[in-house]
Amino acid sequence: MEGSKIREAVEFLTAGDKATQKGWFKKPEWDVAGQNYEKAASCFKAARSYDQAIQAYQKASDALFKSDSIYMAAKTMESAANLAAQQLKQPERAAEMYKKASDLYQAHMAPDRAGEMLEKGARALEPANVDGAIELYVAACALFESEDRGKFAVDTFKRTVALMIRHKRYESAIDILHRLFTIYQNASNQQGLNKTCLSIIIILLAAEDEVEAKKQFQLFCLHAFVQSEESAIASSLLDAFEQGDQELLEQTVRRQAVTFLDNGIAKLARGLQVPGGISAKKQHPLPPPPQSQHLPQPPPLQSQQHLPPPPQPQHLPPPPSSETFDNSLNMPNQANQENQTNKTNQPNLTNQTNQTNLTNQAQQESINPSNYNNIPNDDGDDDDDGLC
Repeated sequence: MEGSKIREAVEFLTAGDKATQKGWFKKPEWDVAGQNYEKAASCFKAARSYDQAIQAYQKASDALFKSDSIYMAAKTMESAANLAAQQLKQPERAAEMYKKASDLYQAHMAPDRAGEMLEKGARALEPANVDGAIELYVAACALFESEDRGKFAVDTFKRTVALMIRHKRYESAIDILHRLFTIYQNASNQQGLNKTCLSIIIILLAAEDEVEAKKQFQLFCLHAFVQSEESAIASSLLDAFEQGDQELLEQTVRRQAVTFLDNGIAKLARGLQVPGGISAKKQHPLPPPPQSQHLPQPPPLQSQQHLPPPPQPQHLPPPPSSETFDNSLNMPNQANQENQTNKTNQPNLTNQTNQTNLTNQAQQESINPSNYNNIPNDDGDDDDDGLC
């Protein structure tokens, strides 16, 4: 089936080329050529030959433009861009064709469709080229503003701001929000004004421009914004930054009016950090104090360098038996009895020793010859008795 569709597409291409030729008595039939090219593109698309289909759509767009069918020329160019973006995954090529389609719609006096083409080109180009996508978004916003169609392009402005915030293009986002502020002001949309003012202050605080945030807040308070809940939230945010109160900031961003903002801005508000607050100290810890250069560092303890191994458990002797334990208990009693016996026998031995010494002394005195000289000579009978 694909082969037959391709052959059919080639026939339509041949017919279209033939319709564009000039002759002596013939002018190019651009409308016929455009129709044949468009049919050929449909056949190539059915055969899944997307690149040839894109080329056929481009030829059809050129032929229809020359036949003054500008709207159809823009529509066929849009079809070619859709194939490049969705089927071939070629964002750069798709964005270029979306821009051409936007120019054709704008030439046909259809600014809404022209702005839509620029926005589609920006969405297709966003994953590949952020700067190019932002450029197309800004061009779409400018187109709506120039045609006084801003109130119909609020979503385009919000998508532009969301992309800028994701890539931290805060200055560009604030500029787009100021332009959206003007649109809300012209439309007398006070609720939109209040949200826009609070969004601007949040972005300025995220950009660490507290001074400009205070200036913008004072300017916004000249209008009815000062009586709104968004004004009270903005005032609390500024107070938290001025006082360095992270807790107050976290309580403020949890209020309901903040959650009603666009997702990108609400997420940015929840990520705010007070300069010098608790969270900021955790993210940037203080460096350790410098050590003194004059005092030498004490050497590490030897016990910390080489710790001796723990002592090995020693084998303890087995516990004594019951008989040994009883003998050990009886030994002191036996010793006491022996001591008492010795004390009792000691006086007897002393008396015996003294008696022996006296007897020996008496014997020596009786045997000593000197004792005979000391005996008195009596004439009585007692002398003989003494000698005997």
